[in-house]
Amino acid sequence: MTRKKDYKDERPESGVMSEDPERDRDPGSTPGSAPNAQDAAELKADLERARAKEDELMRAVAELTNVNRRRKQDMETLVQFGQEALVRNILPILDDIDRALAASKDREGDAFRSGVVMIRERLWRTLEKEGLEAIEALGAKFDPELHEAVAQQPSEKAPPGTVLEVIVPGYRFKGRVLRHAQVVVAGPRQDSSRGPRGSGQGNTAPGAGERDF
Repeated sequence: MTRKKDYKDERPESGVMSEDPERDRDPGSTPGSAPNAQDAAELKADLERARAKEDELMRAVAELTNVNRRRKQDMETLVQFGQEALVRNILPILDDIDRALAASKDREGDAFRSGVVMIRERLWRTLEKEGLEAIEALGAKFDPELHEAVAQQPSEKAPPGTVLEVIVPGYRFKGRVLRHAQVVVAGPRQDSSRGPRGSGQGNTAPGAGERDF
């Protein structure tokens, strides 16, 4: 029977690591404890910095979006104001055409008047396409947001506050009142059974107004 050979327990020479790394590690240190804790702290700090940068970036994007929105609104407002100024300057021309047509009602069928009517219709279609609309005032209840009362007169047919006549037509432009309609409004009705205010029936009793001497 062959006897097993006794092997001599040989330790590695200085500077040469053995096949088992656990034998060469310092027995007083915990495997992976300090490096892992340090890595976790650094990772947490990096994560917090990344979140702070993300929040800062999101605030910058939101601020830029608001600035662009305000700039767009300002540009649209400026464009609308410019359009309103142009249309407002055209309204007196439209008024003159309407007055000319009203003064030539007895010339229906005249070629010149028919041409003026066509010009008026073409001008109105162009302005209407841009957003101009007439304010309906005749027969409507007086509305200070739309109408401007230039006179008041009593009416037996229309209730008080009704628009009886349109002196100057009013217009809206893109929903905004461009010019108030100047109108005549029905005033309060007068009671014919009563006399003027403050004039009551005189005292007809005998001796009324006579002084006793």
